[in-house]
Amino acid sequence: MLDILIKQAIVPDRGIFDIAIKEGRIIRIERDIKEEARHTIRADGKIAIPSFANMHTHISMSLLRGIGSDLTLMDWLQKVIWVLEAEFVSPEFVRDGALLGIAESIMSGTTLLMDMYFFEEAVAQVALSAGIRVGLGFGILDFPTKVASGPEEYLKRAEEFIKTFKGEELVFPVLCPHATYTCSPTTLLKVKELAEREGVFIHTHVAETKSEVESVKEKYGKTPVKHLESLGFVSDRVLMAHMVWLDEEEKAIVKERGAKVLHCPESNLKLASGIAPVWEYISMGIHVCLGTDGPASNDNLDMLEEMSLMAKLQKGYSLSAKAMDARTALKIATENGFLACGIKAGKIEEGYEADLILIDTQKPHLQPLYDPVAQIVYSAKSSDIDTVICRGKVIMEGRELKTIDMEELLHIAKKWREKITGFMREKNMLYF
Repeated sequence: MLDILIKQAIVPDRGIFDIAIKEGRIIRIERDIKEEARHTIRADGKIAIPSFANMHTHISMSLLRGIGSDLTLMDWLQKVIWVLEAEFVSPEFVRDGALLGIAESIMSGTTLLMDMYFFEEAVAQVALSAGIRVGLGFGILDFPTKVASGPEEYLKRAEEFIKTFKGEELVFPVLCPHATYTCSPTTLLKVKELAEREGVFIHTHVAETKSEVESVKEKYGKTPVKHLESLGFVSDRVLMAHMVWLDEEEKAIVKERGAKVLHCPESNLKLASGIAPVWEYISMGIHVCLGTDGPASNDNLDMLEEMSLMAKLQKGYSLSAKAMDARTALKIATENGFLACGIKAGKIEEGYEADLILIDTQKPHLQPLYDPVAQIVYSAKSSDIDTVICRGKVIMEGRELKTIDMEELLHIAKKWREKITGFMREKNMLYF
């Protein structure tokens, strides 16, 4: 017996098919499958595509959404975010923020998150309960936070975290040195050594702003990617978020080493960081994935919106309508993320793990339906996503979350708003 049978789904570039899922995998894609299933989904008129992989975020920052808008990155961090994090970050804050962010992620079609924050054990608990995949690692820095007093303690906690979560089906540990401007060469080398010993990915911020590039060059005599390369840090196991400001030599290093670029266009625009030349990266054969960044700098986790903006920005930036076509955009937002993590998902194909979504096309803005992929990329909204399946388990159907209590979620968000606004009022940080 099948676990899930999806009937009459529109599979882009193929036609209308049934999709059979068993033991977490797509086992058959055929017309009119007759086999019995524990759960049958009627998908008449709905498009089946792979679910999204949000490859760079700080999910628990959903509780800080909308604060400090219209600031540049360093002003936003130093004057607002780090002040609030010093006061509020705790396992409870991280858990509740993760619940809010994961609910939003599921409702916008995401089943894989690559997260970097503090107290990531709390994020793991929420993710396992919600049934969503997450790559987790708390930020490693040279200065103290509520998590650790310095690099040695961060690394010790990171190693313990790896041993706790290595081998989990949905949660996998990652090492997250924050950036070249917050981690010394010694810290970065120790991270590299631990990553190689434990066989885990490294997830870090690189070349996000012009000022970052200038400060790293002033301090180390090299721009960020060249600095990391001089340490032997760059490899195919390194996931580099942002990568807005690279010179030609740095692009060649990334290509040669097989490092992955995690592109975050909305956050880069909102914080006035710039536009990464992703169309150039793709033309060079560099592996590009898509992320939203944290929900406090975006300010949402909507990968459909992110994907559409990415494609349009690259066309406008390069002055070429062919710089990024709709199918390339969809692949970057789905398959490329899973592939970067070594997960056989991100395709509607037999033998692939069943991470997929169904999009309801019975909406004015999706009719008439000529090219499903183009209309998903340029016309669809996250509210059109009807069903979300992660590793063969239905976690949303008919827009109803199956693993998260929406009423509890809204109560939690209200509680934190009252706490945080009270503090901000005392510190004269409120803008309304």
